[in-house]
Amino acid sequence: MIHRSITTKIADNLYCLGPEEMPTYLLDGEVPTMFDAGISVLGEHYATEVRNILGARPLHYLFLSHVHFDHCGSTGYLRQVYPDVTICASSISAEIISKPSALKLIGKLSAVPGMTEAQKFKTFTIDRIIEDGDSIDLHENGVLRAVATPGHTRDMTSFYLPQLRTLIPSEAAGVPAGNGHIYSEFLVDYEAYFSSINRLANLDFERILCAHRCFYDGEDAAGYFEDAIDQTIGFKDRIAELLAEYPNNHETVGRIIKAEEYEQVPEPKLPEPAYDLNLAAKINAVSRLLGIAPN
Repeated sequence: MIHRSITTKIADNLYCLGPEEMPTYLLDGEVPTMFDAGISVLGEHYATEVRNILGARPLHYLFLSHVHFDHCGSTGYLRQVYPDVTICASSISAEIISKPSALKLIGKLSAVPGMTEAQKFKTFTIDRIIEDGDSIDLHENGVLRAVATPGHTRDMTSFYLPQLRTLIPSEAAGVPAGNGHIYSEFLVDYEAYFSSINRLANLDFERILCAHRCFYDGEDAAGYFEDAIDQTIGFKDRIAELLAEYPNNHETVGRIIKAEEYEQVPEPKLPEPAYDLNLAAKINAVSRLLGIAPN
């Protein structure tokens, strides 16, 4: 089935904290573990939902898939609420988050008119580096395996729970739009993204917890990657076709793709400025693949 990513219990010990467009996930147990930290303005929401499940027990781990503003935004706030939490991410994430320019950009993108002090982005550091193939013991929930899946970003890491047959790919496997369409998210490197998505497809899972909008189980989870891979190829080919038709005119290519894709997707959906920024990056990624100088 395909389930909306609202606040709900997914399975024994496994929860979606919502909300639908910016969900995070919690695995309860002897070592309570949270996956991603959404956006800063929702930090209080995430913390409240964690408390509703854990009560007075502490949060042990927070795993970050990558350090885009909508995946690491409330990390600093959660550190204030749970000062002993161990924040885990890749070495590339740690490198990025140490740069003042990256922190400034995250703060800028996180800003919402009228936000409170608690809702503002707060800086943080990575406590534990995790790299491809690392395993973390989650006691009765088995091991968590880190899977390096670059392509959306350089630092993208997916998380796999073999004992629970659960995959948490963040945006390494695209983003469902809610109407059958899957946004292909190769912002930095198409070939790396395509390799990553195929690598994830070969894992043994019965459940996929997506970064935005929904999560999958059963037959829909089994069929997700075939759709995602086909749509990735089709999207890349469409961009390539338009680049051939409109050489050196990325603006026109972007306008046509946006009309065909974004304007056909129902609300709620990615804010338009973020979509425009991401689309420009994808057009540049295909340009590089074709040996065309990016705009």
